[in-house]
Amino acid sequence: MESPGMALSDKYGGDNPPAIMVRGAYKRYNPYSVVLRGLNMTVPEGTIYGLLGPSGCGKTTLLSCMVGRCQLDAGDIQVKARTKSNIGYMPQELALYQEFSIKETMTYYGRLFGMTHKQIETRTYELLKFLELPNENNIVSRLSGGQERRVSFAVALLHDPQLLILDEPTVGVDPVLSASIWQHLLDMTANGNKTVVITTHYIEEARQAHTIGLMRDGTLLAEESPSQLLLKHNCSTLEQAFLELSKRQTRRSVMDKEDENCNIETYPVPNKKPLAPLKPDNICSKSRIVAQLLKNFYWMKRNIPIMCFLMILPVVQCYLFCTCIGRDPQGLKLGVVNEELKNGMSSCSSYPSSGCNFSVPLSCRYLQNLKDKSYKLIEYDSLDEAKFAVKKNKVWGVLYFEEGYSESLGERIKMPENATDRTLSISDVNIWQDMSNQYVSNLLRRDMLSRYVMFLESVFRDCGWPVALADIPIKLEDAIYGDNNPSFGHFTAPAIISLFEFYLPMVFTVGAILMEKMGGLLERSLVAGVTVTEVILSHIVVQYIVLSVQTALMMLVLFVFFDNPMVGSLVWSLSLL
Repeated sequence: MESPGMALSDKYGGDNPPAIMVRGAYKRYNPYSVVLRGLNMTVPEGTIYGLLGPSGCGKTTLLSCMVGRCQLDAGDIQVKARTKSNIGYMPQELALYQEFSIKETMTYYGRLFGMTHKQIETRTYELLKFLELPNENNIVSRLSGGQERRVSFAVALLHDPQLLILDEPTVGVDPVLSASIWQHLLDMTANGNKTVVITTHYIEEARQAHTIGLMRDGTLLAEESPSQLLLKHNCSTLEQAFLELSKRQTRRSVMDKEDENCNIETYPVPNKKPLAPLKPDNICSKSRIVAQLLKNFYWMKRNIPIMCFLMILPVVQCYLFCTCIGRDPQGLKLGVVNEELKNGMSSCSSYPSSGCNFSVPLSCRYLQNLKDKSYKLIEYDSLDEAKFAVKKNKVWGVLYFEEGYSESLGERIKMPENATDRTLSISDVNIWQDMSNQYVSNLLRRDMLSRYVMFLESVFRDCGWPVALADIPIKLEDAIYGDNNPSFGHFTAPAIISLFEFYLPMVFTVGAILMEKMGGLLERSLVAGVTVTEVILSHIVVQYIVLSVQTALMMLVLFVFFDNPMVGSLVWSLSLL
């Protein structure tokens, strides 16, 4: 049996060659969801082709394959308009930038198609008048649903393409305007030799098309002119004809399932992928890159609050980082068990804070040094009680002074050769730390050692002994890079600014691309000829400008306001960022 598409191809093969020819088209998204089943279709040049069918029958998938955004699994599609610039595409969803004005929308798509500024202005004026659209400066989001659909239709007509592919162009449009649109399409095909493929839910409206394709379950049930279709099936309306053909298809499908001898159609797997119906565009085009840049700047202009947030965000992050992170914690709690003080630490005030007398508790002088470093000392009566407090996270460590600590320390310093093991043990300050937090534990160890050296130096100074003997015989000279007492904040500042350099562009770029993808905007731009390379290049240019401002603000906060050290050339630092 000859398929509808094949018969029509023969009919128009000579005088009226097809603008689109589809043969044996198969497409599925998974083994259980076959969308196109060996579909044959022929669209004669200079005609209107009405593609009718219920939702889910494969109309949108077929159109996506025609414009090169979806690839067939098997079969062939030939399109006479070989480049995307010769195709005007109106998707089922609006796919318009809601923040743009009508003029900005037309300018963006006009630039995509390589039109001059004068051509865009002239064509925009004609389309606004024809489609009865409001002032060109009106924002798309403030238009009614029907007006937005007319703007989307105007975008498809903007560059006067040879082939128009329209998915539901008259939904929500005033009947008078809908009739005007159809008349315009008829004039285009009659006088301009344009070809139109249109899908619609209004079946009777499609009677104005030259050819109708009735689609169901991924195949064409019929492909004829409306009058021939009605005459052939003896029906008065297209709905009746569609119903009759659908019933025949259902009966045939049931009979095939009941017939055990019927050959079950297998899904074809070709040796190589079908060729794309359109020639690939150049990787880069100046007009398309300019259009992408215009689009990005239009978006930024219409989203001032978001842009302000993106500029303020790194400033706030850097401020919070320098304020809350990188500074040594203050007021850390340390437990103290001091057995040489009979009346507790409160009695330290009655002892002198200087002098060379080892008969008074020198532990008070060391503990005072720790207090001067903002440590909070909590006294415990027993070592077991203090260790339990560490386990309960009440203190970060315990300092233990045995009875006779000061006298033993004096013997250790004055007569080291005569010091017994017991003397050496008593003169030690025993420390137990909570090492679960590396930064805090290292900070405690550093401060307790440095403050003990300061305590010994003060004792040696009071006794008239060489102060250098109180320190270990290792001298740390000035660091070649950095500081001898580095700050964690200074160390991490370059890492933080580098992290922001990657994080902030990712947030902006990924958010913008996802927004376009979810709204069908990216798809429409790709159908218009935009390449992925051009999308990336345009975002790189915009991000370079935005990131330059963000980097300058971050550098001001980190290295001017908080005075983090910068060693080296500012120019090289900015270049590396």
